[in-house]
Amino acid sequence: MELCLPFFGEYWVEMKLAVCKAGENTMASNTTGADLRRAFMRTGVERSLRSGLSALLAYRTRPLRQRTGAMSKQKLAVHFLLLCPTFMKAADLKSETLQAWDAYIRRAQVRMQERSRGQAPFLRVDESPELLERVRIGGIFVEPEGGESPRVVPSGLIHDWVGAVFVPNATLDEVTGVLNEYQRYVDFYRPMVAESGLLEQGPNRNLVRLLMTQKAYSVTAAVETDDEVHVVRLGGDRAYRLSTSIHVQEIADYGKASEHVLPQDHGPGYIWRTCTVIRLEQRDGGTYAEMEMIALSRGIPWALRWLVQPLAERLPRSLLAAMLRDTRDAVSGELTAASLKTEGLAPSADRR
Repeated sequence: MELCLPFFGEYWVEMKLAVCKAGENTMASNTTGADLRRAFMRTGVERSLRSGLSALLAYRTRPLRQRTGAMSKQKLAVHFLLLCPTFMKAADLKSETLQAWDAYIRRAQVRMQERSRGQAPFLRVDESPELLERVRIGGIFVEPEGGESPRVVPSGLIHDWVGAVFVPNATLDEVTGVLNEYQRYVDFYRPMVAESGLLEQGPNRNLVRLLMTQKAYSVTAAVETDDEVHVVRLGGDRAYRLSTSIHVQEIADYGKASEHVLPQDHGPGYIWRTCTVIRLEQRDGGTYAEMEMIALSRGIPWALRWLVQPLAERLPRSLLAAMLRDTRDAVSGELTAASLKTEGLAPSADRR
């Protein structure tokens, strides 16, 4: 779906901002953090990496009592990601990375076709009665697709997460109506969505533009995408939406006089490609909304994956849960507003 960009754009921006914040907090009280930062800032790539690894080794070999106030594993990951020139310089999307992405998306589309044809449960939550009940009574389900995310591909990472929420008292048409209000995404998904609009509209195909920004301290990141959205109706109570990015560009120095758009497939590599499937089914007194969001980003060096993995697992889970919650709240808000409007008109009709 067209919401894939906020999710994964936010994911990578939050990772970088977490790095920034942890680095600032650490350097205020931690000599090791400050030394590591200075080493990264004043030396070349090879010497920066050597200095960072030396600081990490010194930290890990200290007696436990001497580690109080020292850098945690997450803070070390933050310093490496933000400050080491090797990892934070602009990157180009490579052909082998794109080939791996295309192959992965083809497999994801086959899975969706199998669900739509009844060869597999239409909803992921139907695969577990306990999970279905948890979602039906108000819980939000989020987990990596296939039990693993991100997946390593040549010079990149593929992030694939699935989640579900139940919108009580809402019909399929009412949920679809909110998802089609592209111009109002800035209200529904604030502050992730800075700008949103509909570029083209057809019976079953829409072209949507989104601008996502995230800011903390002096760091602002922004990504703009054009998404092609196909809507497929499966009878009166089921539908799915397939959204694929056809144009993704990162914006440097967003909000400043020096703001400029980076060439496509070149830049920090927060997000290179996106694809989202939303499955909707009306039953049980409401509508289930299930989102599978897939994105391609730059890779992380093998030696640092043990540092970054906690962020790679925690951030997507919390961000997708927030998006599902926002979708439910947006639909519920529209239903409440419509109900109040109807109640407000009723006395006037009686008086007439």
